[in-house]
Amino acid sequence: MINQKQMINRKHKKAFSMVTAIFVIVIMATLSSSIMGLTGKTVKATTHQYQKEQAQLLARSYTELAIFYVIHYDRTTTPDCLETITDHFGATGNNGYDIHINIKYLGNDTLLNGCSKSILADGTVGNSATWTDNGVGKGGINSSISLVIDTYIMYKDFDDPSDRNITFHRRTLQRI
Repeated sequence: MINQKQMINRKHKKAFSMVTAIFVIVIMATLSSSIMGLTGKTVKATTHQYQKEQAQLLARSYTELAIFYVIHYDRTTTPDCLETITDHFGATGNNGYDIHINIKYLGNDTLLNGCSKSILADGTVGNSATWTDNGVGKGGINSSISLVIDTYIMYKDFDDPSDRNITFHRRTLQRI
């Protein structure tokens, strides 16, 4: 027969096993929730980094495309120069990238063939009378055209609940 002391020990062993199991479950749940939180933050950071790098690559590509368009734009048949380019890359809606490019011209109006938005050295627009070479001579700024290209890439952050736009800006000065 089992005496009372052995029964009490068996009850204590069962109770201790139950407390140990509950303690292990609580520790595992806490560990799992912290791992899930860390995984969520990692996914969010990776997504943000991907979108930013995609915007940087698009800005670089579209800047080169703008230079290509300006070089091959026929300024002799049209009175204005190419000043803006807009496009959309990717899926329509919130998952794409909106591209807006502003192009400004620096140089002598005689080289620009009457571009209406040429910017001159003194800051005036389209007024070649105040343009001077200041002794630079051949190969100077008076004998070339330069471009200031502002490329804006707008996109929406996938993880932003308020659905705000993020804008990446790249400015390039290119002599053609």
